[in-house]
Amino acid sequence: MLLAVATTARTFLLPHWSRWHHLWGPPPPAISYQWTCVRSSVFLVKALHRCGIEARLQSGQPPKKAPGVAGEDCGLFTAEGWVGHAWVEASGFVVDITADQFGHAPVVVLPAADTTYRPAQDEAYTLMATKNGMAAIDEIWPSWCSYVDQRPPLMGGEPGLL
Repeated sequence: MLLAVATTARTFLLPHWSRWHHLWGPPPPAISYQWTCVRSSVFLVKALHRCGIEARLQSGQPPKKAPGVAGEDCGLFTAEGWVGHAWVEASGFVVDITADQFGHAPVVVLPAADTTYRPAQDEAYTLMATKNGMAAIDEIWPSWCSYVDQRPPLMGGEPGLL
């Protein structure tokens, strides 16, 4: 169910990512989902809650540190090292619908203990939803509800995805 909801949410968000970037103004991103991890993850948390699945936003923004100085490694581990990123944790799994901006799969579902993802332990290094981000999610939420209520299930069960 996590993969089905995540995949459907990503598909739904595709046109909204471009719109969000247009509203933010220049510079445009290289890819439409770049810089949308917090909004997209908060949206996914809401979508999972609508399915009765407990979920929460997780994130990490590694601090800039001088060579040889210890600091918190957190966020998403990539070929370039730790990068700031936000994702969802649900039912003991990491669920990420924007990881491909860093060379990972478009939709990632991994055990929460996977070391590729590490939430910040210090709140100073977490990424938070903004007031504008929450408003953007609230704006598209009714469309999401209609979108999923009109589709057959991706997995067995009652009609409708959610």
